[in-house]
Amino acid sequence: MVKYESIFIADPASTDDEMSLLLKGFEEAVTAGNGKVLKVERWGKRRLAYRVGKHEDGNYTLLYLECPPAAAHELERRYRMNDRVIKYLTVRMDRSIPEEQPAGSGTVPEERPAEAMEAE
Repeated sequence: MVKYESIFIADPASTDDEMSLLLKGFEEAVTAGNGKVLKVERWGKRRLAYRVGKHEDGNYTLLYLECPPAAAHELERRYRMNDRVIKYLTVRMDRSIPEEQPAGSGTVPEERPAEAMEAE
């Protein structure tokens, strides 16, 4: 199984119930492909960096997944098919899922050059 990080931005006019149904459908797509959703972070409504179509705001949701590549492709296909999804991005993760840190903890994750990560 491969770990993925997937974020999608939904229509800001969506209610919490509609967002829950949308998220449930995406989770079902992953589990139907023999994968599992490890973590879901709902960031809520935020301003977009630039206007996308007629939208200036969007509901952000981040998913951490562990699934075969076919399930990730199916998830992206469902993103494309859904009119409520404005933008999406799914990337393969080469590191573990970040744990939540208390706000203002002052710790910054260590940055390493890509060559050092490939050597591991």
